[in-house]
Amino acid sequence: MSASHHRWFRHLIAGAAIAASAAGAGCASQRAAQPHIPDQSVLDPATQALQKAVSVHADQFAPRIVDSARRRITVARDILFKAAESDRSLTPAEHDRIQKLVDQARLDARAALIKTQAGAVQSQIGQLQGRNDHSNGTGGSVGDSATNGGQQSALGGGALGQGGAQDNRMLGGAQ
Repeated sequence: MSASHHRWFRHLIAGAAIAASAAGAGCASQRAAQPHIPDQSVLDPATQALQKAVSVHADQFAPRIVDSARRRITVARDILFKAAESDRSLTPAEHDRIQKLVDQARLDARAALIKTQAGAVQSQIGQLQGRNDHSNGTGGSVGDSATNGGQQSALGGGALGQGGAQDNRMLGGAQ
């Protein structure tokens, strides 16, 4: 082999070594830049229920309940991502915990939705009651035990949604 071939061969080997190390570094950086994203579809029932509640402004009428639903979803998502970061499947205990959190978040979102709907009904009843009170000269209000036009107030004491079975019967058993 001539000296020029020998130099060319050394450059070829050096170039190949540099290319191999760059390719290895590139793979490592791609792995670090793109962590495994777990399947979050298990959270869908809770996130959809929460989105429905928020779409009717439940976060304004029942902020604590909405926050509770959000926290439960976040905890469940954290469990999913921690397992994914460790590159492992969920343990049965983690799976059960996530399912429980999703169920509780769904119930929270539904409660927030119902509270919001009850508030809207209460507001409408108050408006109607106010119109009736002004037209027949009485000054009663919703929840007042005063008679309105010869009839006792339909809601009795307590706010709508807190009066229990009586309020549900008044609304036709709506839940």
